[in-house]
Amino acid sequence: MGVLIAALSGCAIEGGERMTGTVDAGRETTAERQAGAGQLEAGVLKGRVVDAAGRPVAGAEIVADNQLLYNSNLVVATDKDGRYRVSTDVAAATFRVTGTVTRRFEDRAYTMELTPHDDAPFAGSDGAIRDFTWRLTGERSDGLGFYGSMVLFHLESYDPQRPEAFLQDEDVTLTLTPQGPLIDGSAGEVITRRAERGGDGPGVLDVPIGRYRITAEHLGRPLKIRIRDTGEYGEAVVTGFERFLNTVHRIQLDLKP
Repeated sequence: MGVLIAALSGCAIEGGERMTGTVDAGRETTAERQAGAGQLEAGVLKGRVVDAAGRPVAGAEIVADNQLLYNSNLVVATDKDGRYRVSTDVAAATFRVTGTVTRRFEDRAYTMELTPHDDAPFAGSDGAIRDFTWRLTGERSDGLGFYGSMVLFHLESYDPQRPEAFLQDEDVTLTLTPQGPLIDGSAGEVITRRAERGGDGPGVLDVPIGRYRITAEHLGRPLKIRIRDTGEYGEAVVTGFERFLNTVHRIQLDLKP
């Protein structure tokens, strides 16, 4: 089967004939959709996406992954109320639902995974309600890391003032001061956190995407800082996140005494 692309006004099989009647949200009023939003319907997947403040998220991409047939997923975007609805009776299959939201911030596009309220697979003929929240931080629902991003650093461990002792990554503290709203429009908070060492190197984990002024210190002593392999060292840097992988974003720094 080809990839099934479902729009809010209809559903189609890519490269095939258009199918009508599989997405009927366009024929309902807003009041009717909201009244029936919490009622399970056979053969229909529906739900809503909101941000951490409960505001609707429009344009989020919801993917119903067909667990039985390769490359035959249903893809639908949320409307202005953060709602979506798509027929799942187009194939006798089991689906698992995921979601992402893409937003431009500081002239860059960031794609972030959504937090599912329920990620259990379901039979397409049964239908399901799958709601999501767009969170900027917090532990992922699958236990594989965090929804926030990483600020990583390389520390020059040689200290000319104490050549007999090497500086330790875990003794570094970073302070991140937001320079304006975060990517979802919310007000950020100053983050002061001691470094952790993970599989990607030392740094601070689970940071919401935004633009920050960053300073560093080692056991209370200020360190010089710069963006990785870029420019001169200074007392602070102001920067945002770069995309590392599709939904993974990083700030990478160099530090020295």
